[in-house]
Amino acid sequence: MGVRSRDSVSEKIDHLFHTVRRQDGREYTYDDVEQGTGGRVSRSYVWKLRHGRNRNPSLDVIEALGEFFRVPPTYFFGEPLPDDETAREAAEVAALLQDTAVRTVAEHARGLSPQALQTVVALIDNLKSMGAVPHRGQRAAAHG
Repeated sequence: MGVRSRDSVSEKIDHLFHTVRRQDGREYTYDDVEQGTGGRVSRSYVWKLRHGRNRNPSLDVIEALGEFFRVPPTYFFGEPLPDDETAREAAEVAALLQDTAVRTVAEHARGLSPQALQTVVALIDNLKSMGAVPHRGQRAAAHG
């Protein structure tokens, strides 16, 4: 487990890059991460972490990456990614929350009863089945 758990940091960072996307749907660049962390994590250091060249990031780096990708610092610890359903779910939720329209729906749904939430989910499913959901590239144009 020793080597595997160290590799999990690079696997989890790589998973974040593939899962959490920019507003336009493209993958974040290393420059985006450096700028988005206020320089706390340089683009070359992110590359080293992602590719397993550096396997021991400081707590400050973990916190900065967590803030940037909107995952808790605990995302980076624990079991390797393929066996860690919680880590995958955290990355997927972070990816969803990057979309301002999805975040707005979630904020409006907060506090609804379970029955009302089921109705909202049914409505969304119905809209999807009708083809009323734009593709990723169209989403920005549809809401902006």
